[in-house]
Amino acid sequence: MSMTRPGAEGPVREHAYNLLDKTGREGMTFPEILRQIDLDIASDDLESALRSLEARGRAVEVEDRWYAAGHTPYVVGIVEVLETGDALLRPGFREEAEVFIRRRNLKGALPGDLVLVRRMGRKARDTDWKLPEGSVVKILDQRIETLVGTLDTVADGRRWLVPFDPKLSLDLEVLEAEGIPDSHYVVVRVERGRHPTGTVVEDLGNPDAPGVDTKVVLRHYKIPEEFPRAVVEEADSYPPDPRPEDWEGREDLRDRVIITIDGVSARDFDDAVSIERIRDGVFRLGVHIADVAHYVQEGTPLDSEAYRRGTSVYYPERAIPMLPEGLSNGLCSLRPGVPRLTMSAFLDISRDGKILHRRFAQSVIRSARRMTYTEVRRILEEPQPGDAEEYGPVLMTLREMHLLMMILHHARLKRGSIDFDLPEGNVELGTDGTVVGVVPGERNVAHRIIEEFMLAANEAVAMELETRAVPALYRVHDAPSPDRLAELRELLRPLGIAFPANFDNLHPSALQGVLSQVTGSPAEPFISSIVLRTMQRALYSPECRGHYALASRYYCHFTSPIRRYPDLVVHRSLKAILHGQEAERMEIADRLPEMGEHTSFTERRAEQSERDLLQWKKVRFLADRIGDTFRGRITGVQPFGLFVQLEDLYVDGLVPIRTMADDYYVYESESHRLIGSNSRRTFQLADPVEVELTGVSLRHRGLDLKIVGMPESDVRPEWPRPKERGEERKRGRREEKEGPKERRRSRR
Repeated sequence: MSMTRPGAEGPVREHAYNLLDKTGREGMTFPEILRQIDLDIASDDLESALRSLEARGRAVEVEDRWYAAGHTPYVVGIVEVLETGDALLRPGFREEAEVFIRRRNLKGALPGDLVLVRRMGRKARDTDWKLPEGSVVKILDQRIETLVGTLDTVADGRRWLVPFDPKLSLDLEVLEAEGIPDSHYVVVRVERGRHPTGTVVEDLGNPDAPGVDTKVVLRHYKIPEEFPRAVVEEADSYPPDPRPEDWEGREDLRDRVIITIDGVSARDFDDAVSIERIRDGVFRLGVHIADVAHYVQEGTPLDSEAYRRGTSVYYPERAIPMLPEGLSNGLCSLRPGVPRLTMSAFLDISRDGKILHRRFAQSVIRSARRMTYTEVRRILEEPQPGDAEEYGPVLMTLREMHLLMMILHHARLKRGSIDFDLPEGNVELGTDGTVVGVVPGERNVAHRIIEEFMLAANEAVAMELETRAVPALYRVHDAPSPDRLAELRELLRPLGIAFPANFDNLHPSALQGVLSQVTGSPAEPFISSIVLRTMQRALYSPECRGHYALASRYYCHFTSPIRRYPDLVVHRSLKAILHGQEAERMEIADRLPEMGEHTSFTERRAEQSERDLLQWKKVRFLADRIGDTFRGRITGVQPFGLFVQLEDLYVDGLVPIRTMADDYYVYESESHRLIGSNSRRTFQLADPVEVELTGVSLRHRGLDLKIVGMPESDVRPEWPRPKERGEERKRGRREEKEGPKERRRSRR
């Protein structure tokens, strides 16, 4: 079995695990596994698969024998180091602790490591954690190889790392860092031992310098930046434009009125749309997507690198593309006036939004015009006398698209699809790359046109693939768990928003109904955000389980193969149907679970890095506005204070309860509010408040706020020091451990 193709390790790993699971407590030696595994693979490939199983905590090697982890007397979990140097073992990052590990029993394990632990048969004493004690037997996966952070020079001249991740509790002395200012961010290679140390491998620079913060986030999340030479050479081997022989056998659409609609600053255009009327007023929608699969052949260096990255990553000042620029911004970008190879979906849609017929084709197009969202909105909502002359046939095309968008949107809402409209704050950059402002993100009629058309194409392709039983990756969004729905109901109850009590097979229209109750109100963004938090995370899977939020039985990602690897997989499967090669495509089926898992991970990594960088930029922008007042809305209530999102900036800050000195406030967990013991003044979710910015923590990328009009407290409001934050976390976990099951469940 070739291990060079994306996802190939998955089948080997599963075969090996099944063998180990069958042997139970007896386990197997490596040679025994190699002899018995029902695959033709090399020894090195099996070794890699077994180590991957171990790194996932599913299998372990103990005294030269391999076991499925569930058949051992040990427990597997993630190390969380406490302020004392002792640690907790958690099955997952957000799951309840199961074992207490004293510092001397960590055996060199660092925060975040996946470890194998032996229970010691006694409960921990002299601690706040009444848990069984344990001792690390083996480190299964060293999660920390390098760290990003700044340096802190202490009185004796030694230097210690202050990690970029403020939740990371680790004392790491940094060696060989002469000449690097404390303000600079560095990448440090961690040398393990009884007292781990670090060595600087890259000086990233001062975060106030343009682009440094982006580099910090890239290194922290280990997102690949530079392309390997072989990948660049392969991309450069293609001509700058398709040749006539490249579109032989394709449907020629170069004379059609086909347009792209993107943002003003967009550099790559991977989707284009067309529309026409056919019989009885039926619309024929054309969605034309860059044929990336024509250039990125499976098993090539270009394909392997695209799979490794999984997705493009978008930051305010730059993008980290999945494919080299020659493809992403050139040959696969649907620029106006030049021919481009595409995969086209043609959907015949009735006037009530029903898909009457679907057809797919390999095609060649020539975009008639590059339109921007702002331009399309102006044409449709603020028409001018010269539009007909300026835009010609494009003008009627846009009007027809507007009408079809409204039809599709209405039909989608009618079936129960949830339409989230969450505003976001985008940063504005000056010519030197520094943040000069924060503006609300725009979602106008032009955005909705593209959204509805892409959704329709994605659904149609998924239906084609599923009904033809051709393996592919689907975009899956499962229904919320009953626990999450119960938590949502408790959050909505004090706000007077009705929500069903029966969660069995709850249709998404019920959540749509929650949003409709607050449409147009000041609380709409907040309610939308808590409904969104109730949802499961969407992921990629070989199973077509549908998309809950869209109320769609069939759904996949087809429309952006230039920036998402799962779309590339879908294109290849659709091509197999067009070429009558469904049987040949079946070979990918065993690899798809691993591919879905990997691409779901890279998507999560990209999204988290984008959020972190945006938050950091906003906090740095506000550092010069200490003392200013802002309008905001309460987004969270905790015993230690209020979380408030600033209006129009869409950034959260904390109002510590110690600054609320006009009364003694008591936390009521069931109603999610703080209430004054004497005045009965209340602060609860979604309440509007006016706050003053009293402090900024670049270390924690957070804001300290104070309610305007509150008297000064004896303790000046400051961002808590790391030790204080650790004590807050410990108090929270103590409450979680000692509190009722309902409270524990609501915090997961």
